[in-house]
Amino acid sequence: MGLKAYLPAALVVFLAATTGADVYARITIGHEHFSPALSDHFYWAVVQFVGTLLLLAPFVGVAFVCAYVEKRARIRSAILIFAAAMLVLFYFYFQGHQAAERAVVAKMWTAATLSIGLLPFFIGIPVILVAMGAAALAIKLDRCAIK
Repeated sequence: MGLKAYLPAALVVFLAATTGADVYARITIGHEHFSPALSDHFYWAVVQFVGTLLLLAPFVGVAFVCAYVEKRARIRSAILIFAAAMLVLFYFYFQGHQAAERAVVAKMWTAATLSIGLLPFFIGIPVILVAMGAAALAIKLDRCAIK
């Protein structure tokens, strides 16, 4: 599989965790219609391009870790690490967007911004570190046969 499989999968999960979660939060909590919610999301994603890249970084990092693991351990270990990390990232990004929209409705602008903006640092970095630790264990305990 390699990076050619993990990276697109990570991008799909990233889009679901950001675009999907943001649009869902805007519709369910902010009572916006679908079209304005989607266009607002893309507007802010483009305007704050560096922020979007920071949000993407943990997903890309996990994809690289899993591609590395797959070369040195069995594929099942890499897939398990990838799936677990993507699930954790998706959950926390989804919750972050929910919290941000609740803060917007309550006119707590700083809380709304930080609910999303700090995710790569408080969630992304620890998830990458845990994935790296799991990768080291997988390489040590679940080696593949010599090719």
